[in-house]
Amino acid sequence: MATTPERGYLIIADLTGYTAYLSRGEIEHAPAIAGDLLETIVGRLEPPFRLAKLEGDAAFLFVEDGRAEGSLLLDAVEAAYLAFRRRLRSIEQASACDCTACSQAPRLDLKFFLHHGEYVRTRIAGRDELAGPSIILVHRLLKGATATAARGADGRAWGFAVLTADAVRAMGLASAGLGATESAEEIEHLGTVRTHVLDLERRWQLETKRHRVEIDDGRALVDLRTVVSAEPSTVWAYLTSPGLRPTWEGPILISEAVEDARRGVGTRARCVTGRLATLEEIVDWQPFEHVAYRLAVPGLGAADASYDLTPESGGTVVRARWAVAGPEAIDAVVVARLRRDKADALQRLTAVFALTKTPRSVAGRPLTREGIA
Repeated sequence: MATTPERGYLIIADLTGYTAYLSRGEIEHAPAIAGDLLETIVGRLEPPFRLAKLEGDAAFLFVEDGRAEGSLLLDAVEAAYLAFRRRLRSIEQASACDCTACSQAPRLDLKFFLHHGEYVRTRIAGRDELAGPSIILVHRLLKGATATAARGADGRAWGFAVLTADAVRAMGLASAGLGATESAEEIEHLGTVRTHVLDLERRWQLETKRHRVEIDDGRALVDLRTVVSAEPSTVWAYLTSPGLRPTWEGPILISEAVEDARRGVGTRARCVTGRLATLEEIVDWQPFEHVAYRLAVPGLGAADASYDLTPESGGTVVRARWAVAGPEAIDAVVVARLRRDKADALQRLTAVFALTKTPRSVAGRPLTREGIA
């Protein structure tokens, strides 16, 4: 039976140095540690991506066109890498075992390969499989010239993400603003593939030095919590995407200025509700965990707002806090209205997902660790 071709994003997350690690480490420990790391990686990539299958020391995932913004897809990649590095740090600090597998685990690293193209779904041995030239291409990149050349000053492989030009174009991102190294390589039967290499090791170093923008209890004028029946990555999209925010914040029009091709620290937006306009700038951006804004609010002046996301069984706890940032006197009436408006907005956010009751699904199709449902 003929299958209908689909288009979407294909990604492989591959542990760097795994073969050497497994050959030197104790067999009772090394595979378990690698499995734990892959579980961490996949847990941050899906959603928006969906797990197609595990491939030894790698995970192959995909997402159909129209399921997520390009900025969110790159957020997922960076979030997965940061979660991986935090997990490695935790293993190094918490393990009392001095075996080779445990002591050498911190030498592992992670690389990603992201492509956009056409594929079909086929049924092989009772399992759904993705097939087509695009599937071959993203797998060939694993051992290609670009991946081989991506090494640090000490000669060791470092964390990076290889994005094909097709992927960057499909995401609608300006390649010049990605801060990536451009390259190209020849792949037999598939021709020249142009790529952009993102340095994720640098992203990790910046993360470890970044000062988190927090609103403490003594400064918060508004402090609200709600539980949303969805994964943190899905909730994050609704909290930050100009196209999704009106579904729970109300009838607002958001005009966003993104200077470096991606939403993040420094992104400015103008939010219009009726005749009132609010100016906001992102001042802290930690995908799927924490976002903070500096705003100019009519009647309140300069203000800070933050959202914190904490996963819990079956959903995500969202904590919203607001505080005055400037020297203006606090108007109790304005604060009361702000608190009421934000409480109503969080109720609408909760209701968006309460209607579906499928927190781990995309368009009604469940996501599973085993693969495509």
